[in-house]
Amino acid sequence: MTTHTFIAQDESGRRCRIQVTRDAADAASRAGAASSPDHAPVYVLEDGSRVRRIDNDTFQVIATGAYVTRVAE
Repeated sequence: MTTHTFIAQDESGRRCRIQVTRDAADAASRAGAASSPDHAPVYVLEDGSRVRRIDNDTFQVIATGAYVTRVAE
């Protein structure tokens, strides 16, 4: 399993850390196959809240519906 972390910010300016977790075994098995929802990366805020990826830089907090945008560190 691999984990990547990056910073995102909401519209009020508060920053949060998002962790992206991928299963390394799943990544190897998908190398030649189309990706499926079962093998999609998991996005989680530092407090454990799940987020959904909207596009490359935008994420939505599932519990609240709030949007956060990826920012340079």
